[in-house]
This record gives sequence, structure tokens and C-alpha cells, in this order.
Amino acid sequence: MSASVLEKARELQNQARHIAEAQKDAAQQERVVRRIDEVRSALEKATGQAGIAQLLCERTGQSVDCGSLVSAYERFEAKSRGGLPADRVFTEAQRALEQCAKEFASAVREAWAPWARASVSSVSSARFAALAPAERREAEARLRDLRGYAERRSVDGGVIRSFCAAHADVLRLVEHAPSDVPPQLAELIERIDTGGLTLRDLTADDIVLLRAYDQDVWISVTRKAD
Repeated sequence: MSASVLEKARELQNQARHIAEAQKDAAQQERVVRRIDEVRSALEKATGQAGIAQLLCERTGQSVDCGSLVSAYERFEAKSRGGLPADRVFTEAQRALEQCAKEFASAVREAWAPWARASVSSVSSARFAALAPAERREAEARLRDLRGYAERRSVDGGVIRSFCAAHADVLRLVEHAPSDVPPQLAELIERIDTGGLTLRDLTADDIVLLRAYDQDVWISVTRKAD
């Protein structure tokens, strides 16, 4: 009888040990899954910024060094050999990836700002005066967009694509506009657009200037009722 009780006790002890080991394994698995999710989230942010850097290079020719992402991966891989990595290894990998994301975002901004501002400066707004009214308004709107995109503190793929599209639109609009548009023409068109001018307000030189740049076709003359 005593032997039977002892055997039962040993069986219970073994069963308890198995349950404890299973619980330990479950806790270990939960820890690893949680850590992997944390590293995966940091990796997605880092690769996202690397993708923006690649797009920046493709669209503008401005290169950003993303070699630290490869280094972070190689360190994590080396420390993960031979079994499940310790918490310290996951933490180091997560911090390294977060640092990569910050570095890439900063490098993209530093490369973006001077290039975008130079691209905006290369657009001669004086040529807008020779455009048809609708085209001139569109060109002015696109130029405002360009200036806004150039000053963005946070640069993502949408900003880069939108800037390049707006820049291409401006270049298309002024493609056939004369490059020697005098500032007097721009000032004259601005005066006319404000409204309230009569023929008496326009000089013979004003009319000659409008005709020289084919702007007279956009101006209609009506007689006042009183």
C-alpha cells in the first residue's frame, strides 16, 4: 500500500514537473513572439525610410547611405546563431533599427531641402506673364505647391512624387513661353487683372507690349453703360 502511494506521489511529482516545464516553454515562446513583433515593427520603419531614400535617389539623384541597416541585420544574425536569442539581443536589434530609421529620415531631409529649393529657384516665374490666363493661374498654383513641398520638415514618398509631378507641370506650361519676358509685362498684366482699367489708363507702349507677347488676344474691350 505504501509503495503504491509512493508511486502515485512520484507520478504526481513528474506530472507537476512536466506542467511546469510546459508553462516555462509557453512563457519562453510568448517572450520570443513579443520580442520578434517589436523588432519587426522597428524593421518596418527602418526599411520604410530606406525606401524613401531610394525613391529620393531615383527621382532627384541625391543619394543617402543606408549601409547601417545591413550592419544591424548582420549583428542580429550573428548573435542569433545557436538557439533563441536573449532579451538583450532583441533589445539591441530594436534600438539599432530605430536609430537607422532616425538617421535615414534626417539624411533624406538634409538632401531634400537644398535640391528642392534649387529646383524651385530654377523656375522663372517671369515667363508666366506670357501664358494664357488659365495656364498662368495653374502655373502660379503649381509654383506655390513646389515652395510648400520644398519646406517640408517630414519628407515621405508622397512629398517627393507630388513635388516632381508639380515641377513637371510647370515646365510643361512654360515650355513654349518666351524666356525674355520683361518685368514690365508682368506688372501690366497684374494691373489689368485687378480690374477697373479703361483705355485711358493704358498707354500706346502698353498696347505694343501686350501685342508683342500675344497677350492682346486675352483682353476684351467693352463700352461702359454710363
